[in-house]
Amino acid sequence: MIRRIFASIVLLALTAPALAAVPERGTFTVGLLNPSTGPFAALGSDVNAGFQFYLDRHQGMLSGFRIAIKTGDEANSTDAALAKAHEFIEQDHVNAIVGIVNSAVAYGISDYVDRQKTPLILTVAGADGLTQSKANPSTFRISYTGSQDAMPMGDYACKRLNKKTAVVVGLDYAFGWEAVGGFARTYTDGGCRVVQEIYAPLGTQDWAPFVSRIDKNASVVYAAIAGADSIRFLSAYHDFGLTAPIVGHGALTDEQILSAEGKNAEGIVTTLHYSAALPNAVNVRFKRDYEAATHKLVSQYVEDGYAAAQMIEAALSKLPAGTVNTAAFEAALRGARVDAPRGPLRFDSRGQAIDNVYVRRVQKTKTGYENALLTTYLDVTQFGRYDPRAYLAGDSYAKRKGTWAKP
Repeated sequence: MIRRIFASIVLLALTAPALAAVPERGTFTVGLLNPSTGPFAALGSDVNAGFQFYLDRHQGMLSGFRIAIKTGDEANSTDAALAKAHEFIEQDHVNAIVGIVNSAVAYGISDYVDRQKTPLILTVAGADGLTQSKANPSTFRISYTGSQDAMPMGDYACKRLNKKTAVVVGLDYAFGWEAVGGFARTYTDGGCRVVQEIYAPLGTQDWAPFVSRIDKNASVVYAAIAGADSIRFLSAYHDFGLTAPIVGHGALTDEQILSAEGKNAEGIVTTLHYSAALPNAVNVRFKRDYEAATHKLVSQYVEDGYAAAQMIEAALSKLPAGTVNTAAFEAALRGARVDAPRGPLRFDSRGQAIDNVYVRRVQKTKTGYENALLTTYLDVTQFGRYDPRAYLAGDSYAKRKGTWAKP
């Protein structure tokens, strides 16, 4: 009896791995091209961490394909990113490039990547034109266009908050112009009025000259500011004792900087496609597991990387085993749908994410501050509620800068 039991155990030990093993369907190579140096290094690090975390949860396999990773530094430089893209495509033979934070860099490499028939999955770079006037068939974007997540706030501030006059403050480059433009467009179309436009250079150290100009009679201030500039802007705003409520683009109070903003951010209402406080099951599990594994907070950028891996997995599930056909992968990616931590996610015909946009308010919790959910705008496209043909026929937000204010 003992011998028979022992023999059975040995047999199970020998056969179990073979029974449990799942054959690999092929290899899919990803070039992660995000900044590891320069002013956007923290954002790039978060995107890479989110992507890698999803892979780790799936033992490096997505839909049966072994995922090989190549990494490169975007370096906030078109030349550096283009050189790395050449290396990825011509030496490493990657199946897709994932990343890019700086929109100018994205513009600088997108035509080359498209000519090489290599999918470019953008995770942060938000310039509207990348999926609009200068869209390429091989370009997809997980994150927002500059104006996409801003448009719901114009509607919300005018109609729900009943704030009829606004000062808009933005960073003086594409993100600021487009986020201000998205807000101002829906805000003024709702019957409200922008009374003042103020723009400051990226990396402004002293916000006092800009904050001191804010019209104190306005009923609300809209801010399209990100990163360390957000911290300095809010500090100056409170130092000057301004009392008008602040609303803004979600980058203003991103989790990556929210603890540093602290009490200065409390009560600020923003719109974004993600909040760490979202109560859906996917996000609750994502936040819990990521923070336990890394001892770092989730952010929109971590979620962008995580969602990019999810979309790749969904596309690969539609492909046969073996060498991945680029055209088939792009077609599958264009039709992919996933439940990401942000909620439902899919691409439009131009490769831009369609997802929910959340209205959030910063509130204090037992452990710090969070962007608590107020309400949701469902299935927001890059054109908002506007007809795409009419939208594309109009002037860009860069050209409309300085035209919103009607004193």
